[in-house]
Amino acid sequence: MATKKTTTTTTTRRTVNGKSWLLRAASYFALIISAFMFLFGGIFSGTVRTVFTLIGQLCILIGIGIPAYDYTRGKKLAWRIVYWVALAVYILGCILGVI
Repeated sequence: MATKKTTTTTTTRRTVNGKSWLLRAASYFALIISAFMFLFGGIFSGTVRTVFTLIGQLCILIGIGIPAYDYTRGKKLAWRIVYWVALAVYILGCILGVI
């Protein structure tokens, strides 16, 4: 009589802590929306194009803004001032440039 071999499969599961899931999701959706708008942006016009562009820019803001803040958090005051000014300019550019 033959013996029956059993195989076991182990799965490694990664847990995502804190804000890293937000960065990954924002980066993913920013990439998808940007690629979509590059490919099919000519089809859309008016409000639909504006909404997609704004959502993509806000996802890029989250994907870039949070790691940049983490970088400047340990720096001197001048680095943090430059960060906040650049962030405010980007947000105003998103809002005023799209509307």
